[in-house]
Amino acid sequence: MSATAPSLGLLGAGNMATAMVSGWMKADPGMGGRLLVTDRKSGRAAALAERHGLRHTPSNAELVEAADIVVLCVKPVDVERVLREVSDLVTPRKAIASVAAGVSTATLETILDVDAPVFRFMPNVGVSVGAGTLAYSAGRFTDTAAEQMVLEVFSALGEVVPLEERLFDAATALSGSGPAFLGLIVEAFEDAGIVAGLTHVDARRLFLSTVSGTAALLREDDLSCSDLRRMVTSPGGTAAAGLAAMERGGVRGSIIDGVSAAMRRAGELG
Repeated sequence: MSATAPSLGLLGAGNMATAMVSGWMKADPGMGGRLLVTDRKSGRAAALAERHGLRHTPSNAELVEAADIVVLCVKPVDVERVLREVSDLVTPRKAIASVAAGVSTATLETILDVDAPVFRFMPNVGVSVGAGTLAYSAGRFTDTAAEQMVLEVFSALGEVVPLEERLFDAATALSGSGPAFLGLIVEAFEDAGIVAGLTHVDARRLFLSTVSGTAALLREDDLSCSDLRRMVTSPGGTAAAGLAAMERGGVRGSIIDGVSAAMRRAGELG
């Protein structure tokens, strides 16, 4: 592995690869010089390279040869084909980091058949602005230097949460699908603000600020959600009236059911 800042090669240039590149470039514009991209001649990798000043390689083999960290960004159905194409070029001195949904580190190691360090990430779309959530697990052949190098690179995209791989379906439902669920909730609050007489712009600004402030309070003061509710909810007050209506409407149960359904679907797709 490189003694200097590692080079990253992205096999695939789909939505998640594009989001990660945006996040890395936002975190450090100088990373463009060590980011390589390629795909199956769809033109997306070339366009991504041109947009951010990256290096576009014409083949998977050339990318794997040049990269210290090979980031597998292809569809799960394509993982085996792509890895077998380049397996002869993967050595224990290269790190493999996969964001392919549902493909375990054990499967990747079996396909590669070499004691290379393998890592698995399950990122969400927040990586594009450096505020992602990334579930993380390491394979059997991890060495400390490789793990430290990979974690440093991916930590630039947001918060890395180590998990056992058996919990990745739950993480997919909660944080992978979470932005869609939160988008629905934010949209509902925007609509509620409009019904209450606010403009859409003011409703969005007020609620997004409230969301980020609440998250910061929960994180920095390590508050439980029940303690937070008690802080805000005065007897007979506005929050009490609103919470009572939401509980009668089954908001809590609907959210739990939604996440559970997403987790079941993640298991079926994996």
